Parts: sequence; C-alpha cells; structure tokens
Amino acid sequence: MKWSNYFVSVKFLMGLLCLGTLASCRQSDDLAVEISAPLGAQIPCETIRFGVYTADKATTVVEQFAPILEALESATSEKLGRLVHISLTVSASYNGGISDIVEGNVHFSRLGPASFVMAKAKNPDLGLLAMESKGGKRTFFGIIAVHKDSEIGSVTELKGKSFAFGDPLSTIGRYLAQSELLKHGIRGADLKRYDFLGRHDTVGMAIAAGDFSAGALKASTFDKLVADGEPLKILQKFKNVTKPWVSHPTLDAEVAAALQASILELDATSISKDGFLEADEKYYTPIQTAMKRAEEF
Repeated sequence: MKWSNYFVSVKFLMGLLCLGTLASCRQSDDLAVEISAPLGAQIPCETIRFGVYTADKATTVVEQFAPILEALESATSEKLGRLVHISLTVSASYNGGISDIVEGNVHFSRLGPASFVMAKAKNPDLGLLAMESKGGKRTFFGIIAVHKDSEIGSVTELKGKSFAFGDPLSTIGRYLAQSELLKHGIRGADLKRYDFLGRHDTVGMAIAAGDFSAGALKASTFDKLVADGEPLKILQKFKNVTKPWVSHPTLDAEVAAALQASILELDATSISKDGFLEADEKYYTPIQTAMKRAEEF
C-alpha cells in the first residue's frame, strides 16, 4: 500500500449517511438523539471533519478514535438539535496533519504539542477546544528507552552510542528528547549516529532489535511494546504536556461551542482516553522553550 496520502473516512455508531447536495441523513436504530421530523422528510445532516496523523499505525489510530468520535457525534447532535456526522481523516505524516488544520482541510484536529506550536505560528486564528487528561493532569511522560539487556545506566553514557528519534516534528520523539540529551551534555556530534524513524512504535522495535543503543518514544507505546514481550527498559523519563484538540476558524461558532462542551463532558469510562480538560496556550510555553533549545542539538 502506498502511504503518501492515506485518508480514512469512518461512519460511526450514529449510522449517519449524508446524501448528495441535500446533505440529509438516515438514522440508525442505535441513534441516541431524537429529532422530530414529518414522516418521510429528509433530516438535515451537518458533516464536520476531524483530522489526526499517524504517530502509531493507522489501524491503531482508527481503533483509538472511533469510540471518541461516536460519542462526540451523539452529544453534539443532541446539543444542537440536529444531526452531526464526524468524518475522520488520517494523515500519513505530521506535516500533513499540521497542513490539514492550518489550511482548513479539516474543521478540528488532534495535534501534538510541538505540532500545535507550529500550526499556531502558521495560522494564529486556530482555536483551542480542549486538551487531553492523563489521570486528571495536563502532563504525561516521554521515555528514553534501551534494550532490556543494555549495560547503559544513565543518559550521560549515551555519548558515542546510536540513538533513534521519532518524527522530525514529534514533541517527544524529537524536541523533548533532544532537549533532555542536551541537559546531560550530549549533542548530535557526541553520538555515534542518530536517525529519525517516524512512528513511536518503529523506534521501540528498532531498539528491541538492537539496531540502536537507545531511542525516544511515548510512555503508552513503550508500555504496549513491553506488554507484547519486546525487550525494552526505561533509561530516563521526561515530562510532556498533553495533546491539544484544535479548531479551524471556518468551523461554525455554534457548532464549535457545542463540540467543545461535548469534548469536555466526555465520560472517560466510555472512551479510550482519560477524558479532557480546559486548555490554554500558556500550557504549551515549555514546549516552545524546548523546541528552541533543541536547535542547539
């Protein structure tokens, strides 16, 4: 399969079918929203587009976001009193995901912290809907990992060793990892070699296979790989800010308000996330600082 432009359109629990230029929808038996209409009349359906990029495998991304978008369709429709369908666009790259929200190819998007900083610089009119919660907090961990049998015991011992980064635009996989190495006196020239492998799971697998001495990946991917039997261990943890959900200014203000309220009200027990918290740009200032520092790497 060619991954240069991988897009996935998903129809969720509400079973909404937007038909032609009339943009009408058909309700399924599972639809939780009751909307009155004359018998045989077409019910207006509003489609909004959600974007995300593949920090992990595309199939994993779709499975992860399906229940969230299902819940948002239902809650937003109920708040607005009309049917809303959310289509999912999965970009194959960080750059593609950033461009989608900056240019308005999607109405709202989930970005990494560094991607948000870059997107906001390109389009200052982007809005913050919410930020993800990790156990009620706005922070979570990135990890510098090594092979389970590695004798490396500290970050300073990585001098002269090989290192795997993620995507060149990744918050954890590049910017925060490079900032962490710099804190321990390590620049790119101090490493034997380093490379950018793209996805977090690819980094983890490369370390497990012995292709690199160490590498940076997010904690959830690390935990999954270890649970699957991959021989990895933690060398160093570092804090990151949780991911923002961002809106494009072309998203209707009424819809944006209903969508934001729906996101913040999501029941964490029914989705594959810990829920959401109110967002503010100030939380991403440390990321800007780390991105600037990483230029010294």
